[in-house]
Amino acid sequence: MNAMNSTQLKQMVTRRVAQAKEQARTMRRELTESDLPAGTLALAFAFGTLISTIPVPLLDMALAAFVMRRLGGRLPRAPFFGGMAVANNLVMAPLYASTPKVGGLALGWVGTHTPLVAPEAFLARILVGYLLIAAGLALGSFVLAQTGFRGYRFTQRQRFAN
Repeated sequence: MNAMNSTQLKQMVTRRVAQAKEQARTMRRELTESDLPAGTLALAFAFGTLISTIPVPLLDMALAAFVMRRLGGRLPRAPFFGGMAVANNLVMAPLYASTPKVGGLALGWVGTHTPLVAPEAFLARILVGYLLIAAGLALGSFVLAQTGFRGYRFTQRQRFAN
C-alpha cells in the first residue's frame, strides 16, 4: 500500500491551500478590474445564488458546469461562483427546513384570497416554499450585489479623482 506520512500530508494540504488562495486572488482581480456594468455582475451573482439553492446534491454543480459551458463568454465567472459560494449547503440548511412552513403559509394565503383551493399535499408545500425562498434569495442577492458593485465603483472613482 502507498500510505502517506505526515510530511507528505502537510505538503499536499499546503499545495491545495496555495492553489485555493491563488484562485481566490484571480477571482478578486477579475471582479475588481472588470469593466462590465454593475447590473451584469449582479445578475451573474444572483444567477449563481439561484443555482446554488438547488437542494439535490451535485445537481447544482452539474447545472453550474452546464451554464458556464454555454454562457462562459457572456457570464462573468467571479460573481457567478461567488454567488454559489454564498448560498452553500450550510447556509441553505435552515432555509430548506423552513420550506414546508413557508409553502403552507403561501398556499393558505392563496386559498383565502382567491377562489382557488389550496392543496394540502406536503410535497406541494415543500415545492412552493422552496420556489419562494429561492426566488427571494436570488432577488435579494441581486439587489445587494448591484448596490455593492456600484458602491465599490463609486469609491474607486472618488479615490482616483482625489
